[in-house]
Amino acid sequence: LLLVDGAIAAGFFFASSRCKKLLMQPSSLSIQAVPRQTRVALFQKKISSDSVARSSFGLLNRRNVWKAISGALIGVPILLEAYARIGTIKTSTHIFQEGTSSEINRDTRDITIIFHGAGGQDEYTDDLLRVLSSKAKTKASSRFVKMVDWSKDSADLLQASVKGSKIATQIGNVMRDILYRNASQNERNIHVIGISVGAFAANSLIQTLDSELDPLIRKKTYLQLTLLDPFQQKAALGLNYGNQNFGKGSDFAQQYLNTDDPVPSTNAPLQYCATTDVTSLRPEEIFGHDWPLIYYTQELRTTGSNGFIPPEKRDKVGSLKLL
Repeated sequence: LLLVDGAIAAGFFFASSRCKKLLMQPSSLSIQAVPRQTRVALFQKKISSDSVARSSFGLLNRRNVWKAISGALIGVPILLEAYARIGTIKTSTHIFQEGTSSEINRDTRDITIIFHGAGGQDEYTDDLLRVLSSKAKTKASSRFVKMVDWSKDSADLLQASVKGSKIATQIGNVMRDILYRNASQNERNIHVIGISVGAFAANSLIQTLDSELDPLIRKKTYLQLTLLDPFQQKAALGLNYGNQNFGKGSDFAQQYLNTDDPVPSTNAPLQYCATTDVTSLRPEEIFGHDWPLIYYTQELRTTGSNGFIPPEKRDKVGSLKLL
């Protein structure tokens, strides 16, 4: 609001200053060099011109006010975009503890990384983590599940998309080095889950691993992306960012979608994902934006799945399934 007020005030100042200069501009005609009758005629004409000028001043003022408002409409999004891209990262990207029995090693086959939504973990994300962790405990040495706590950087929704991408890029570089040091002849499966605005972090991690992993390791690494009602607008100006980017770099990407909630930029299917619309199954007491996460957790619990989709059960990328 301060930015808008400042832009409009600047417009008023510009308009009034400009018009004042126009009206106070001295005439190039010298009165003393003109006969009396001509001076009278000029005087009468000046009175008429002053009236017109005052009227023109009003028109010019209104015109410049609209220019100022238009400038504010253009300038404010640019300023908001700049704001979204500033600020230091507070989340620690050292989320792996090498050398412990519960972390990634040569025997680790399945890796699941989860990014919560704006503000941090809640009962629904905790339930998802509990379900996935219970699957990992069946073969502790071969499965790894981690929820990344980036709550300090996800609270500001305007900055969260940018910060989430930066955080995940750094985590991806850490994972690249760990996987290289713990290279195995076996194939590995990496599943990254993004909830709401956590989709930016999840997608960034997938793309970082896809581009940064050693080519030989990448050939033996399956990358899966799951997005749960993903927020798709990046910062202020990236209105179509999600549809243009989410899913690229993965071997398979899926989206669980709810379409009747008021959360902006979350209600459209993504072209690089196999989309499942669960809107019609939502109980009335559950908020729409929470429903894809709740539904997905229930699905994992019911089917006993660890989240990885075998090739024969993967829907076609770009498809939309209505439940």
